[in-house]
Amino acid sequence: MKTRRNVLAVTTVAVATAAMLAYTVPANAAGVDLKIGTIHPLTGGNADYGIGLTSAAEFGAESVTKAMKAAKVAGSCKIVASEDDQATPAIAVEAATKLVKSNKVHAIVGPLTSGATLAAAQSVTVPNKVVMIATAASNPDITKFKDNDTLFRTYPSDAFQGKVIAKALQNAIGKDGTINIGARNDAFGTALANVLTSEWVKGGGNVGAKVIWNPDGATFDSEAKALTDKTPDAWVIVDFPDTFAKVGPALKRTGKWDATKTFFTEAMNNEAVIKTIGLDVMAGSKGTAAKSMGFQADKWKADRKKAKPNTKETFVDGSGFDATVLLCLAAIHGKSTKAAALTKSLRAVSGSNGGKVIPWTKLGDAVKAAAAGQNFTYQGAWTTAKFDAAGDTSGALFQIYNVGADGKITSDAKNDIKF
Repeated sequence: MKTRRNVLAVTTVAVATAAMLAYTVPANAAGVDLKIGTIHPLTGGNADYGIGLTSAAEFGAESVTKAMKAAKVAGSCKIVASEDDQATPAIAVEAATKLVKSNKVHAIVGPLTSGATLAAAQSVTVPNKVVMIATAASNPDITKFKDNDTLFRTYPSDAFQGKVIAKALQNAIGKDGTINIGARNDAFGTALANVLTSEWVKGGGNVGAKVIWNPDGATFDSEAKALTDKTPDAWVIVDFPDTFAKVGPALKRTGKWDATKTFFTEAMNNEAVIKTIGLDVMAGSKGTAAKSMGFQADKWKADRKKAKPNTKETFVDGSGFDATVLLCLAAIHGKSTKAAALTKSLRAVSGSNGGKVIPWTKLGDAVKAAAAGQNFTYQGAWTTAKFDAAGDTSGALFQIYNVGADGKITSDAKNDIKF
């Protein structure tokens, strides 16, 4: 008969051995070499976001590479090229074509915008069976897009944001108030304007005017007049900085528009953008934007800043980091760069199938678990993705931000809205 001490000793050894075996990599396992390309706006009105996301993606690949070396896991995960799409669908198609045909990438991180994402997917990545993880594309149509399971995203759908804006408006003006909506005519603007209209009316509110403008227009005085002819309780603007830099002054010239009664979306959640458009236009406004649901987000920002000291920080950068890390882990897990294997493994490492939670701060453990073929939940700097059947992340967190008289952006966590 064993003594209690012997039983405890045997149990301790067994547990320790099980923990070691959990991350055992098969002997002489051959690694895979994953080549990733990025597509983001590196010039133009959305350049700050694009540069930040590209830098974060680079940091992600570098972090996984370092973890692979430390864990003695064979193979590589590299960003071989980064392309500028200027947040323009046609240029995004050209960028994706170059990455796939010339650089021979197996996966793409980006684009930033919905229009660029849908165009690149339809024309390039889906026909060529290349996996793409969009970093800030929010159009709800992406969920239903026939992508042969190759299109994913680490940013929440505007199906969530429409509800968030409606909730913020209800808190500000009541459920039966009247709003006017102004939006750019593209995949982002029109889709969110339609979602918001549906949510607002369903909640008992009224839409006085909905004005859609061509983002390439030279002047916007007629659109501004239509948006302010009848004064609403609040305005909602769905636009990008480069266009609103022209729309905003036109609204101000009407003498009827009030920035303090205006809600924007995530595109204006940047102090550099506020400064460029002008405090005389933006001061006192509010907005909604997705917010990091990641683990130790402040630590990640500090680590990235140390690794990439010259990159301007934006609120969404962690999305690019997580997209890249997840692709790298998926390649290690599936031991393949083929799309079918990558997408299956993206769900295996993102938590779709459960498993132990491993945060980005322990990438070495994540790499070992992936190499051992385990299912686990990567807890990122931006999101715990848990990709669903459509490639969307499960859950979302949004903040309500305020633009001060000095152009500083603030928000109160107690007003955050979570799904």
